[in-house]
Amino acid sequence: MISISKIALLLYLHLTILIPFELKGNEVGAVASGVNVYIVPPTKVDIKLTIHCKDKHHDLGTYILNYEEIYKFSFKPNFLKRGILYFCSFKWEGGSHSFDIYNEDRDNCDRCVWRIFETGPCMHYRKYDVCFRWKH
Repeated sequence: MISISKIALLLYLHLTILIPFELKGNEVGAVASGVNVYIVPPTKVDIKLTIHCKDKHHDLGTYILNYEEIYKFSFKPNFLKRGILYFCSFKWEGGSHSFDIYNEDRDNCDRCVWRIFETGPCMHYRKYDVCFRWKH
């Protein structure tokens, strides 16, 4: 099983290795003779994260996010009923975890921004992150 950090390292190593080719003007266009041009083949990375969030009364559904996609949801606090709790499960190749993504007793935010890492979720603030361990 390869972890996400190992995949990131392999991707970094792949991107730093350039394969030199000496091109001729007739094959690719006007290139000064004797000049080495480095061609890097395009690298494609697909990262998918499956997320499923719900609270005691509302199932928000399952969504598959691609790289750099963001999942958002909102709710209106009930001032008469305290203890709002939303929990989410996160699945990716080689991992599956869950976490209480919004806990009214813990979180004091109008806009809660989370970053999900292999090691656990982190609440993002302007200048720092507060990271937690996975629940499961």
